[in-house]
Amino acid sequence: MNAQTGRAWKRAAGVFGYSIAVLVLSVAPARGDMVSDWSAIAGHLAASARQDPARAARDLAVVRVAMFETMNFVEGKFVPRFLVKLAAPLGSSSEMEAAGAAHYVLTRLYPGHQVLLDAVLARSLAFSDRPTTSSARIWGKHLAGNVYALWPAPRPASAPMHAQLRQVSLSVGQSGVEAWDSKLMRFVAAKTLQPIEQARILALASLAASDVYSEVDSARRRGVFMPCVPCAVDAAVRVVLESEFGGEAGRPVKLGAESSGSGEMIGKRIGLQVLNYYKRIK
Repeated sequence: MNAQTGRAWKRAAGVFGYSIAVLVLSVAPARGDMVSDWSAIAGHLAASARQDPARAARDLAVVRVAMFETMNFVEGKFVPRFLVKLAAPLGSSSEMEAAGAAHYVLTRLYPGHQVLLDAVLARSLAFSDRPTTSSARIWGKHLAGNVYALWPAPRPASAPMHAQLRQVSLSVGQSGVEAWDSKLMRFVAAKTLQPIEQARILALASLAASDVYSEVDSARRRGVFMPCVPCAVDAAVRVVLESEFGGEAGRPVKLGAESSGSGEMIGKRIGLQVLNYYKRIK
């Protein structure tokens, strides 16, 4: 750890206490996998915020989409949704830009953790040369800022949905988001993927989960009952993974919820819709 990073770590520890600083900073080793590192950091912050699962899922989705879209802007391998496609890709490594993008979005979502996130970014980029580090910060902030600005603003969950999600959280011992996201992260980490491919899968699965919560909330506002939210989220995430990796994906990401016809059908439909995003450029 260099002196600048060490000072940033001490500032973060002073503000948040050593326990949370060590927890989050330990996720970002000096020469780690930036996609999984920053995805895990986003998961830690979403969980520590103790917000309802719908908002936590939305936060994870916007962070991971910003990371992927930033990487794709640099590499130009997939059709984007938020960022205009370059006539020709920049052709450089995009992982540092992804770290800058994740940092920018997370500081917008959790402004009270700015010092901690600054320390994590400093640690992530500690072994990069100065011009590349500066470029990563600039490109990451600029591109992620565009994604964040275009992302639909959250709205408060309807009271019946919020009550049901609280009940679900108590029944499984952790929030619904923690349940599927921890298994998603382990599953993706076990695969041999290029960083941009890893970022794409995490973005698609997180989008699918977030869209499920949004649809469930819309249904409840219309007075339509959704019997099993975890079943719908599980089905949506499984559709994404099974499309990419085959039937083996079903078991590792199973939430343990009993099958529920309407919930599972909605989840599968949303998962299939999400798969239309980020097609590879031929």
